[in-house]
Amino acid sequence: MNVNLLRASFDALRPNIQPLVDRFYSLLFERYPQVRPMFARTNMATQKQMLISALTLLVANLEKPEVLQGVLQPMGAKHAGFGVRDEHYDAVGLCLLDAMADTAGPLWTDDLTREWSATYGAVAGIMKEGAAKAAAVA
Repeated sequence: MNVNLLRASFDALRPNIQPLVDRFYSLLFERYPQVRPMFARTNMATQKQMLISALTLLVANLEKPEVLQGVLQPMGAKHAGFGVRDEHYDAVGLCLLDAMADTAGPLWTDDLTREWSATYGAVAGIMKEGAAKAAAVA
């Protein structure tokens, strides 16, 4: 994981974080309309702010797996309660990377795609672990 590259790219995206998040949800609902009902009772402004906070927390703790695990596993358990399944993580990852690339424009590179894809894969894996642990307890 190239922490410096991830942080630099996030810093470059930060001034446009709201358009990035707006683009992400637009892509998600356009490409995967079956997930829209999961957000039926959601205040989207709050949801978007939570995504911004999660991305910020992720980037701030890239070198602290114990912190990320402590946040992401419960988040995965919570998402499972909303009906999120493993295949939804793939949809979210694809839309998030595309929204990042769209927002970054010519600053986006193949290296960034690889780094963010791997990082998102690790995040999704930890969240799935949390969901599986919650299911085993239930």
